[in-house]
Amino acid sequence: MSDDSLQLSGELIQNLRNALTTADPRASETVVAVQYLAAVVGYLVAQMPEPVEQRKDYLSELGQFMHSVFLDVESRKGAAPPPQQASGVWRPGDA
Repeated sequence: MSDDSLQLSGELIQNLRNALTTADPRASETVVAVQYLAAVVGYLVAQMPEPVEQRKDYLSELGQFMHSVFLDVESRKGAAPPPQQASGVWRPGDA
């Protein structure tokens, strides 16, 4: 694994869940926790200094990244559909 890759771990995820649940006990429900995480991402991207169109692109790219992580986790559970040729890295301007 390269030095610049994200280090996603069960411990990190649990620490985030604990912080959310401390702030709002309803976040013990996964559906509430993911809404908080999505809101935080939106808030942080809105605070970035880049032009608004670039920040909108970031949101789209982050959506694709989340989808890739989802597919990776699902495939490890053996429940994901096989990858299709259309899957891959999203680039600005792709349909």
